[in-house]
Amino acid sequence: MPNHLSTESSPYLLQHKDNPVDWYAWNDVALSHARQENKPIFLSIGYSACHWCHVMAHESFEDPQTAQILNEYFINIKVDREERPDIDDIYMQAVVFLTGQGGWPLSVFLTPDLKPFYGGTYFPPQPRHGLPAFTQVLLSIIETWHNQPESISNNAEILTSAIQKQQVLHEEPEEQLDLATIVDRLAAAYDWDTGGWGHAPKFPQPMLIEFLIQQALIGNQKALKITDHLLDQMARGGMYDVIGGGFHRYSTDAYWLIPHFEKMLYDNAQLALVYLHAFSLTGKRTFLEVTMATLDFIQREMANSTGGFYASIDADTPEGEGRYYAWHMDELGEVLSPDELSMLEEHIAIRAQGNFEHDFNILQYKRTVKDNSTEMNHGEHKSASFNSLLVKLREARAKRTPPGKDQKIITEWNAMTIRAFAEAGILLNRSDYLKTAEESAQFIVNNLISTEGNLYRTWQNGKASQPGTLAEYAGSIAALNSVRGTAFDPHDYQSIRILFEKMQNIFGSQDNLYFDAAVDVADLIVRPRNLQDNATPSGNAIAAYAHWLIANYDHNPAHADRAQQMIAQIGKLASAYPTSFGFWLQVAGLFAQATQQIALASDEGLPSLDPFLSIYRKAYRPFSIIAARYAEQSCKSGLPAILDDRPTLNGKPTAFICQGFICRSPVTLPHKFEEQLDQVTENFH
Repeated sequence: MPNHLSTESSPYLLQHKDNPVDWYAWNDVALSHARQENKPIFLSIGYSACHWCHVMAHESFEDPQTAQILNEYFINIKVDREERPDIDDIYMQAVVFLTGQGGWPLSVFLTPDLKPFYGGTYFPPQPRHGLPAFTQVLLSIIETWHNQPESISNNAEILTSAIQKQQVLHEEPEEQLDLATIVDRLAAAYDWDTGGWGHAPKFPQPMLIEFLIQQALIGNQKALKITDHLLDQMARGGMYDVIGGGFHRYSTDAYWLIPHFEKMLYDNAQLALVYLHAFSLTGKRTFLEVTMATLDFIQREMANSTGGFYASIDADTPEGEGRYYAWHMDELGEVLSPDELSMLEEHIAIRAQGNFEHDFNILQYKRTVKDNSTEMNHGEHKSASFNSLLVKLREARAKRTPPGKDQKIITEWNAMTIRAFAEAGILLNRSDYLKTAEESAQFIVNNLISTEGNLYRTWQNGKASQPGTLAEYAGSIAALNSVRGTAFDPHDYQSIRILFEKMQNIFGSQDNLYFDAAVDVADLIVRPRNLQDNATPSGNAIAAYAHWLIANYDHNPAHADRAQQMIAQIGKLASAYPTSFGFWLQVAGLFAQATQQIALASDEGLPSLDPFLSIYRKAYRPFSIIAARYAEQSCKSGLPAILDDRPTLNGKPTAFICQGFICRSPVTLPHKFEEQLDQVTENFH
């Protein structure tokens, strides 16, 4: 008989609707039952693409004896961490405080008033690897709950107090970031053999690479060298899917070969943007190929027909974890001709005994040493015949049982994806990418904004749910800004201003930083505020970026001051742990340069500004903002303030370039505009 999850929309919760465990979603009904029956809450948090979540479900939550214990003595609640990152953040802090580490599945035991008193991550069905059996944990908690309630209460108070203290900013001196020194430290800690930082597992660190690209643009050669080397290493394949495009979550080894096989939308959106910007910086064909292959993968496999993008693709299939992506030599021989197989072996490291479990091969390009640096054999010289070979393998792979998809649409992650498609459309002159960005932005407007104008976090099967977090609002501002740069519609900028005002009102605090959860979210023991960048940027870091945008578009120094104060407050942490503050470092980098402000004006239509726009769009320009006014705009009151008092010269389309508080003479000739752009750029180097 289905439990209480059968009416939920989250794919992760629906995966558990037929468990014998009497699961509830996190709602008033479940929480009321816990209070009325004075039962402890067993809170299980995971997500659809989580491999070990599935393992624990099969071992314990599908087991009738385990379910009987849970149902008799606990109120059992399932939470999709992607729907409720605020709940996940709070109780993850408790488990890290208890055990020194976190992860998913997250298994936490709470009092009826939602205070955690014990927890961990995965528990096996029998004791192993130093972990107690899950039923042992349950029986111990039941005994303690009934016979030592004061112990439960003490633990709950200690853990809750620890969580609350985490939300309070320490009174430490604000610290200005020395970005050049941070690059030096990153270079010193960098793995110049295989790329990345630290030992296995290795994560792709897209926000940190964006910071390095930004620093390379202003002439830092160490930043350029790290960027070039790391992106080459990851593009070889393994974690990067050389057949289908797109990236898996992370590499379990040091060589970017054996991935954790789930594919997340946020990873692919961020990495597509990184490779796009690296291509603009270096001109390397390999980086362009990875950009387009990743965006094409997102369009092909993660797009909803109505305009949004799905959250993730699972690691597992019935044949086993990662089996969809791995190949036996005989399977390759069945798909490819002998000549094609020979060509594959020339470029790809494959062998009969495999490089993965059970003699499977994960495809990765070979390496050769050239000019004392590691280079790939593909890239500039990859032939059409080799590309067609990869297409054949992709088509053959598509006949296998595919991994499942979490078809939930998450506003924050879609905002990242919108930005990737919009910027790729502009930099690569790809109208199809621009159209994708615009349609996805319209999907958010049509489906994820309430009648009061507030953002929802998720959408599934025609229904929006869960209150938007700070990252939804700040991320949507960044996304709309990217889309606005295609047609300069005043309505887009009006929407940005509205979201910015709501962000300040809904998430503001008494200090300069923001809370992650909205002010009216009532089912939390604290309002979380996570300042660290994790797999996605900190909501506060994106909010600081939003302040930078508004400050420059509207000539409002108060917003610039606010963002700089935010950066200063995390300065000490970012200096000490730069790999955990990549997006913050990007925003700090924006304030380290005088912003280039470009205003275009025309009494004709938008095409009259194309000569200027085509010049501007030749390069990635993170230190600049651009706005345009032209004849057909129906809502000129929504234009950014940098367009005020910008008349055309002699009725001709006119460009105005300012940097800091200094403006150059307006120009009507595109080549003069290009000269001014180049002169301004020289000031950055």
